[in-house]
Amino acid sequence: MAVSFSLVEVLEHWLTRSESESTAHRPLSLAWTSTASVLALSLAGLLWTLSRKSTARTHHSAPAVCPPELLKNDLSKGGYANAYALEHELTVPFDVGDVRVSKILVHPIKSCRGTSLREARYTPEGLENDRKWCIIDADSHAILTAREVSKMVLITPRVDADPAALYGGKLVISFPEDSECETFSVPLHPTADMLEDWPILDDCRMFGKYSIQGFVVRSALDDTGAPVPGTRTPSEVLSDYFGRAVHLVMKGPAARACPPTLAFPALRETAMFQDGYPFLVVGEESLEEVRRVVSAFAQDKTAQVGGIDRERWREGGVEIERFRPNIVFRGSGVPFAEDMWRRIRVHPALSAPNDSPEDCRTFALVSKCARCLLPNVDTTTGTRDAAVPYKVLLKFRANKDPERMSKPCFGCNAIVGGEGVVRVGDRIEVVEWADGIGV
Repeated sequence: MAVSFSLVEVLEHWLTRSESESTAHRPLSLAWTSTASVLALSLAGLLWTLSRKSTARTHHSAPAVCPPELLKNDLSKGGYANAYALEHELTVPFDVGDVRVSKILVHPIKSCRGTSLREARYTPEGLENDRKWCIIDADSHAILTAREVSKMVLITPRVDADPAALYGGKLVISFPEDSECETFSVPLHPTADMLEDWPILDDCRMFGKYSIQGFVVRSALDDTGAPVPGTRTPSEVLSDYFGRAVHLVMKGPAARACPPTLAFPALRETAMFQDGYPFLVVGEESLEEVRRVVSAFAQDKTAQVGGIDRERWREGGVEIERFRPNIVFRGSGVPFAEDMWRRIRVHPALSAPNDSPEDCRTFALVSKCARCLLPNVDTTTGTRDAAVPYKVLLKFRANKDPERMSKPCFGCNAIVGGEGVVRVGDRIEVVEWADGIGV
């Protein structure tokens, strides 16, 4: 026999009984009230735990996933977040359509402006030249990011690769005009002789806990790619921009290990200066859903989002560049579909040669990307928004990562089995699915 009752009813029953008993037995009222309260809370906790387990079993065994047509029905009801955004465990696999790589982004200097490419080579440590450089505090050796210095996003590094040129080309670094900082270039691949003159640091600190090795870049290049003696060093130019002593640092040869995840406790991959993992994969449908929810909150004057500029965000115009992904795809038809993909394989477009083994084109999605306040920084102005997108993401994208339940998630961290080339237009195949709440 099934009995239906709520936790509120249980608590009211115990507290009412506590009051009536205390009236009949006044000397014992305090003790009985305390005991009743403890018993009520304990019982409530037990019932809550049992109900959660029952709910989890129900969701896990549900035969139907939320398909696109059900998704549309949900959106028509005016809800802030569709069924995929809520706390549902999805049955997999589900139809994801013709998924294609739609954008490739490389960020040569950590937290500085990214570059959109039509194709990029990659290794197990990430896209070529992605986060190969960073900027550190000259005294503490802490790696600086736009979390602390938002105007970093206005520094524009441009890769000028030329295999036939000296040092394989150069990284050209420019600044906003009003900064009065001069553009300079540094070698993409400095020679061993050049590196002998660059100090090497073993304690470039990230988040106060990771120590990463790096070379302090000392050499600036002229237009021909040759070193320019007597000019200001990269550190001197950057220190002017930051208003404090900083250094431009290139990743050293010592391996930097990626942290393990719940799904990959024995992870052995390495990375450059990325926050955690070599790749970040994001779906355009996921961004569109974030935009829709931002717009809904901005237009609903009763919605409680502290500091939101309702007029600015009426159209929900959040750019993908704020989230600093590497591989963006389109075609799944489902927001946050990547949450449920464990392994994906990239197939070259028909016009491109299929010259990489399957394991070199297979990416494992090791965890969701738990977000900080960095995406609040406008990549065109360098100003930090008080609410968007972080506070809005908290409304419907928290409790997605078991290791960081309080953080909102957007996109998935990934690793790859070898070297290859990824191109816009490449097809993505899901070869293994995650279960439960996803990767």
